[in-house]
Amino acid sequence: MTRGFASIYVKHQFLRLAPPAPEDSGGGAQGGGQSKLYTGGGSPLSTAQAGKWGKWTRYNGAMYAQTRERGRLFERPEEPRALRITARDLALLGHLARLRLASVGQLAALDGGSGQNVSRSLLVLWEHGYVERLLGQLESRLRYKGSFPLIYGLTRPGAWLLRKHGYDVRRRLLYETDKQRNAGWRFIEHRVDITEFMVRLELACRGRHDVALLTRTEILEDAPKTHRDRRVRLSAKVRIDGILKEHSADPDELFGLRVGQSGHESYFMFERDRGEMPVVRHRSKEQTYYVKKMLIYHEANRQGVHTRELGIPHFRVATVTTTADRVEQMIAAQREITNGKGSNMFLFTDEATFAASDPLDVLWTTGKGSRIRLTD
Repeated sequence: MTRGFASIYVKHQFLRLAPPAPEDSGGGAQGGGQSKLYTGGGSPLSTAQAGKWGKWTRYNGAMYAQTRERGRLFERPEEPRALRITARDLALLGHLARLRLASVGQLAALDGGSGQNVSRSLLVLWEHGYVERLLGQLESRLRYKGSFPLIYGLTRPGAWLLRKHGYDVRRRLLYETDKQRNAGWRFIEHRVDITEFMVRLELACRGRHDVALLTRTEILEDAPKTHRDRRVRLSAKVRIDGILKEHSADPDELFGLRVGQSGHESYFMFERDRGEMPVVRHRSKEQTYYVKKMLIYHEANRQGVHTRELGIPHFRVATVTTTADRVEQMIAAQREITNGKGSNMFLFTDEATFAASDPLDVLWTTGKGSRIRLTD
């Protein structure tokens, strides 16, 4: 049986095509030289023994065929491929350190090169334990069936490798890598949705000379030292059902935009709403619901919490939700917590509208009903 995608399955062996050297692959994924045929026991065959499988050792004059016992997607081989760390490998690890989780396609988009080379680099980084394929994505594959891109996350060895090469690796990153290892499919899908927003935004900013994307690390440079390495969290005393109590809101992401020659900076708490929490609650108001989150943001802004704890003078809350109808529900609920006035600090759009346009050209609806861009 043959498969038409740069690999051939022959009598329980998985035939892979490998370039002769890492520098030719665009990433440090392959060991170089003529590849070997591995048997079910893992020992390489001689050239003569390999001949019984057919004359497949050379491919297109430059590529060599490499076979390996057909492995499982989430089980690392006992003998990983040779690895020489390259600039691409470090860049991929750096993206994962910033984004937490990302699909192969998202990382390839950021890399800007061959998706096949990125996939190959990630494979070998995974075999050596520098990145993780989270087991929670298995549930998505079984739940929905069909083909899904692999999702990768950083591991502690990957974080330490970044530090070794001069990257700023903080304690929070190590904590998050430990926490996400056993994450479930809901968390994984939510995090990948957040990554999709950030990747599209970054690519849009790369294509503009008048807009620069500010990362969380850059934004928090002016924050008190005790808050620079913590999760971004805004806490404020809010009154719910007549009871004044401190509550907190953790944005899905924090980013900024520097616009124009003046260098004016805008800051955003990003929320990727998947429609899994109610917009309002009439009971059990101690639980999570979207109006409660907006109320916390509104009060934190009014009380100046963002300036004291994050060192930023202002912020807006940008929400991408599931449908246009849900956007309307959020706007109506937001008006109730602002005494019917609405607030321009809240921006809303639905996922279809966002996907149909360049992120910097999308018209967001404010809490007062006006339409603006992120750069306005």
